[in-house]
Amino acid sequence: MDTVVFLPGYLSPPAGFAAFQEAFSGYRLLEAEPHPTPKEAEEVWKERIPEGAHLVAFSEAALPAVRLAPEVGAKSLVLFSPYFRVDDALLARLRAIGQALTLGGLEAFATAAAPWFFGALLLSRGQAQLAAWKEGLKGRDLAAWLEATRGMRDERKWLRRLRVPVLVAIGAEDVFTPMRYGHEVTEWVPELKGMLVTIEGAGHFAPWENPAEAAALARGFIERHQDFLKGPAHWQEEEDEEPAAKPLLRFEPEAPS
Repeated sequence: MDTVVFLPGYLSPPAGFAAFQEAFSGYRLLEAEPHPTPKEAEEVWKERIPEGAHLVAFSEAALPAVRLAPEVGAKSLVLFSPYFRVDDALLARLRAIGQALTLGGLEAFATAAAPWFFGALLLSRGQAQLAAWKEGLKGRDLAAWLEATRGMRDERKWLRRLRVPVLVAIGAEDVFTPMRYGHEVTEWVPELKGMLVTIEGAGHFAPWENPAEAAALARGFIERHQDFLKGPAHWQEEEDEEPAAKPLLRFEPEAPS
C-alpha cells in the first residue's frame, strides 16, 4: 500500500486535508503538522516522512517538500499554489497584510488577507469556512510566517534536483500567487516531468475552496505517476523540421573589408 503524506502551509485551515481522506481510500495517509517557516518544517518533517511516499504540499510547504523529495525517495509530488521566490508583486502583498497585522492584530490580518487568499465564490458564500479559517489562526505566530516568507530567496534551483513527476495545481482565481508562479515551477522541473493545471472557482486556498476537484486531480496524478517516468508524450517531443528557405534579399551586403 502506497503512502501519501500531506504537508500543509502554516495558514492552512484547521481541518487540514481531512476532505481528501475519502478520495484517497486505499492509500496509507499521513498529515504533518504546519510550521511557521519552511526551514523549521523541513527539519521536523524529514524525520517523519516514510521512504517512497507521495508528497502533497500546499503553498510555502512546497519548498521543504521539494528539498526533501530526493532524500526520502518520494515517488511523486503534488504542489498546490506553490511559490519558490518572492518577487516585488508578492512582496507588496505580504507587506500590506503585514501592516494590517501590526496595526490591527489578527482580526485586521484576516480581513486584509482574505481577498488575496480566497476566490469570489468562497468570499461571497463561505462565511462559515472563513470564520473557521480565522479561528484556526489564533495562537499562530503570524509574524514569524510573514518574516520568513518576505525573506524567501530564489529557491527554484531545488526543482532541478527532482527526478520524479510533479503536478502543480493553481486556483484559477489565485491573486496571491497567480499562474506565472506555477509556470515557473513546471519550467524548472527537468525532463518535462512537470504538469500544470488550474482549479476552477478557487483562489490560493484551492484545496479547501474546491476540495472535490483538488482531491480528484491529486489522486488521478498519483495513480498515473509512472506514465511520467517514461518520458514526454510523443506530442511533446520536438520533431525534425526542414530548414526554412533562405529569404530573398534585394542585395547581398558585402563583407566588411
